[in-house]
Amino acid sequence: MDSKFDSPQDVTSSVGVMPAGQNRWKQVYGQVVNVFYISVWKKAWPLWIGAVALAFANILMFVYARAIGVFPQMAMWGSYIYNLFGIKVDAPFIAYPLTPLHLDMHSLLNFGIIFGVAIAALISQEFKIRTEDWRGYTAALAGGILMGFGTVIMPPCNVGGFYSATMALSLSGPLSVLGLLPGAYVGGLFLKHQAKKSADTVDFGAAPAGKPAEEAKTSFQPLIGAAIGMLLVAIALIYVSQGMSKFAGLLLFGALFGVIFQRSRLCFASAFREIFVSRNGEVMKWILLSIAIGTIGFTILKSQGYQQTAVVLPVGLHTVIGGFIFGIGMSIAGGCGVGILWRSAEGYVRAWIALIAGILTAGSWVLVYGKHVGEGWLYGKPVFLPNVFGWFGAVSLVFLFLAVFYALITWVEVGKNEKN
Repeated sequence: MDSKFDSPQDVTSSVGVMPAGQNRWKQVYGQVVNVFYISVWKKAWPLWIGAVALAFANILMFVYARAIGVFPQMAMWGSYIYNLFGIKVDAPFIAYPLTPLHLDMHSLLNFGIIFGVAIAALISQEFKIRTEDWRGYTAALAGGILMGFGTVIMPPCNVGGFYSATMALSLSGPLSVLGLLPGAYVGGLFLKHQAKKSADTVDFGAAPAGKPAEEAKTSFQPLIGAAIGMLLVAIALIYVSQGMSKFAGLLLFGALFGVIFQRSRLCFASAFREIFVSRNGEVMKWILLSIAIGTIGFTILKSQGYQQTAVVLPVGLHTVIGGFIFGIGMSIAGGCGVGILWRSAEGYVRAWIALIAGILTAGSWVLVYGKHVGEGWLYGKPVFLPNVFGWFGAVSLVFLFLAVFYALITWVEVGKNEKN
């Protein structure tokens, strides 16, 4: 050979071409990273994945222990704080009595949501302490107070009182929309006014010159997120070792819900608010699909005698009034009960204020009202739709409600397009 190379292998080595085996392993590694890290933790999930995952997670957790709902436990936290400071008050929800938080099985669901969101936010490098001005904090305080009162009057929050209650064939679920929807609209108008007022005061001419872009630095957030994940598993194992497997299960279910909410951005507050404020009903449409899936699962279980009275809530005028109050609160606070838990774990100071205000307000209900939630003149009786209409009739009514709600959203969206 005239070339200085004696064989094809020498040519490959000289020009730096990767051997076939090594190249194959690199491709495998790249695909694994893409599937298990980029797709899950770096890219936002489509809304439909979040909605479907939420429905099946709720069905599975209902089989295991209970359905999702967060504010009744948070109300107990508020009562617990009052008692720590010497103010004697019962927890407002009879089903969630005063209990040390680490020994309250239902509180672990909320803690799990916080864990799951924190893990997802850190691994995806989306955690950041986010501050606002006094106007934002004032709105968060007012929103938290309104949610606190709304959850005990309705009861409870829009996730437990609308989402899970509708799946559970409780009349209170569909009825709550009559309050939540206009309440979210009013709260949304307030936010629009606040945003416009803030924009009008901005002096763009006085804005400081932008700083040169800094080079991207290596982030330790994914490692911290992984460490928190291992801590979560360790805590769950401790509960299991103490014979408290249900506690561990709800903690892990909560973490699953936290990941679903954080990665899909499936926000119930914005779902209600944006139907009329921006005439965008995309999020609510997917939530309605999620409810439809959940209704099928809950009906199968309940028709076989499993937890038939679970999430069947008092129904009456208080459902609408409480929903209206809660709807305003969740809009101006920037999230419902789940939303403020979720955003607190992402670093939103506004959510921390709304959370504290909400739990302290709800926790004072027995002092304010004199009785527990569901007792006395304010509340109606629970209505389980199958007891009135039979199983087929109850499910038909729920699906009719979902169809009418979907049609209303579509009508609103079409009106927006016609104006444009």
